[in-house]
Amino acid sequence: MNEKDWLILRAVYQHKNITRAAEQLYTSQPALSYRLRQIERKLAIRLFEEGQKGLVFSAQGDYLAQHAVSVLNDLQQLKLNLHSLDQAQQGEISLGVSSNFAAYRLPPLLNQFRQTHPGIRVNLMSGFSEDIIQKLLRGEIDMALVKDDFNWKESKHLIEEDDYVLVNSQDFDFALLPHMPQIRIHHGAHVTQLIERWWNANFSHAPNVTMEVDKLEVCMAMVENGLGYAIVATYLPLPAHFYRRPVTVDGSTVKNRTWLLHRHKLNAIPHMQAFIHLLQTAQQELASANR
Repeated sequence: MNEKDWLILRAVYQHKNITRAAEQLYTSQPALSYRLRQIERKLAIRLFEEGQKGLVFSAQGDYLAQHAVSVLNDLQQLKLNLHSLDQAQQGEISLGVSSNFAAYRLPPLLNQFRQTHPGIRVNLMSGFSEDIIQKLLRGEIDMALVKDDFNWKESKHLIEEDDYVLVNSQDFDFALLPHMPQIRIHHGAHVTQLIERWWNANFSHAPNVTMEVDKLEVCMAMVENGLGYAIVATYLPLPAHFYRRPVTVDGSTVKNRTWLLHRHKLNAIPHMQAFIHLLQTAQQELASANR
């Protein structure tokens, strides 16, 4: 049985008339009748009741004809799905990403995605998570990779998790920390609140912030040259000679979490699905490697 056989059975079943079915299929009545006899011989069945006035399907013929309708519907859906997958190779993703993730994690992932989806254009903008989430809310981007889930109500996935640690170029007396120069890097509102809780639980004086920077590599260069200590996430391997101390609140290390946020409707778009899956797989592999 091929597609043409199923089309013949459906047409005859719909019209209950060989002539009209032949007209619909742009063939002759004798050719159509011959094809029906071939189907009967191939399956060893009778499609029609003999001795009945008009064209009456037998029980076997009725079952086969209804199956033809189902097969053709499934085949049409299959073609549509395959076509949509082909079309999905032409499209774009608008992506907003927190700066550090964009610098240290995203490039190899984008390169991997480009290898498998060369027709998909990725429009990227980076910045602070608070700005990125606003762009997502306004519909200016499709997806956000940010440092907080912002109580997002639609689809969200935890992509990465790192620890926050205090780092300095050398060991020091912890009690003297409020008097030492701090190099502050932007953490986002949620993590900033946790770090403030940690600080207030240990000290009664405000930190001595002497520098504020927006890039992790700038912060690390300052620490390396003995210009102050910093509280950073372990995005990159820290120099072995750095003194480090975990930042803990209520007995748990403060975490730097990266979330992928997007609307539910993107789950139905093939190239969006593929990008989401890539990020999730990368997170799983990273988690396994760190165990």
